[in-house]
Amino acid sequence: MSSPGIEKILQKFYQGETSLEEERLLREHFLRDEAAANIQELKSQFLHSEEESRKSLPGSFDDDVIRAIQLRERKQKVSKRTMIFYVSGVAATVLLMISIFFHFNPISPPSVADDPDAAFKEASKVLFFVSEKFNQGTGAIAKIDRFGQGMDNLQSIKKFDQGMDKTRPVSKFNQITNYFTNPAPR
Repeated sequence: MSSPGIEKILQKFYQGETSLEEERLLREHFLRDEAAANIQELKSQFLHSEEESRKSLPGSFDDDVIRAIQLRERKQKVSKRTMIFYVSGVAATVLLMISIFFHFNPISPPSVADDPDAAFKEASKVLFFVSEKFNQGTGAIAKIDRFGQGMDNLQSIKKFDQGMDKTRPVSKFNQITNYFTNPAPR
């Protein structure tokens, strides 16, 4: 085949548009020693392609690949399991240390359970603290409520938009535009 013909097929080859017949012609051209000097460096690529196409996989290839995949999956499961054991061990240790600290805390105040008035004052103080923190947490919910009100306002705009859509087909301008853009067949 002539060199310009080969170059055209090469262009199609690199764009992925060649047929099997054209690719066979390219291989045969490069297997012969008559390749032009400007495309001679491509000869090794096609020779390598031809050599690789003659090789075959061993019969146990599929089994080897499946075995390797299963081994990798098993290792990942084992590593997740050991990670869970380590994390749960650390968590248990931390919980144990916290419980020991609070149970044997030397800086805790003496118990007020003996005096009912002191216990009432202490409980009131704790409940007031919890109530104050709870009210601070619900302050953020008020912002969400304002967002909901804004969404309700958008619903009225949506109704207005739907009403405008209903009036659009009645418009005389729309009728004239439709007549010019979609004339009746003759």
